[in-house]
Amino acid sequence: METRDLYIKLKEAYSNQNLTRITITLINLYKEKQFGILAKIAEIINETHAIEIDPEARYFSKLMMLYHPDRGNFHRQEIDRLVTINDYNGLSSYVHILSMESIEEIAVTLGNFEDIDYSPVYEWDINTDDFIIITEDEKPQQEKKYRGAKKSRGISFYDAYKIRMYGNTHVEFLPHYLEDIEEFELAHSGIDDLDGVQYCIHAVSLNLSGNSIEDISRLWGLKQLLEIDLSDNKISDVDTLSNLKNLRTLNLSNNTISDISSLMNLENLEYLDISGIKAPHDQIRVLEELGITVIRNQ
Repeated sequence: METRDLYIKLKEAYSNQNLTRITITLINLYKEKQFGILAKIAEIINETHAIEIDPEARYFSKLMMLYHPDRGNFHRQEIDRLVTINDYNGLSSYVHILSMESIEEIAVTLGNFEDIDYSPVYEWDINTDDFIIITEDEKPQQEKKYRGAKKSRGISFYDAYKIRMYGNTHVEFLPHYLEDIEEFELAHSGIDDLDGVQYCIHAVSLNLSGNSIEDISRLWGLKQLLEIDLSDNKISDVDTLSNLKNLRTLNLSNNTISDISSLMNLENLEYLDISGIKAPHDQIRVLEELGITVIRNQ
């Protein structure tokens, strides 16, 4: 297929109407607990686009990220750019959507196979009845309030991520999608509330520097974190970090912390920046004796 022909096909496939059709089909399959069919669809896509199917069934959010119409404009602009520079290989990375042209028929066909019996290790608590498909010409009448959400004086972690990805908070991005993301870059994002970060259970790197964060208790369950930058915030209590046993790199500089004894429980910690913090000298000395490289005020 020539570059121009492929471009035309992809532009049609990435129309908001087609993306909405695909997304609604996927959501309905999820609502009906057709996890086996979703797994097979993921396998079909994986033939032309790596989707990293794993035993924990985390492919549902990956499918939504590929085809949700909120991302349609981004994909169409990238396709336009690729054809302008005549990048056929780049355009080919989008051909996976062409296998979804008959997604309804695929779903019905796969549903007829008796050997599809699959349920994920865990299932997300998603209320898909409230899932909204927003096209470019539409605006949501009201932003959803998620259970357990804390009223923020500024911006929550969850909203900051939506702003970083989409430019605004008026998109329907279920917080459970955060489960699949490994790296977060949200420095200087106006965050004062970490609501949403608790979903980032597979995160390995987190940059939250330059915000207005005081309470870091929501980090408690993020046990896969290897590095985190919390510098230039308003943090005074770091006891929560003692549960992040895999941490190797930690930046706490320029906060209001006065007790860092809880960090002595981090057996894998290699690098710690506490410059601008008035930590007790005896605590610093113990950390250094543990073999940790500590950056501190001289």
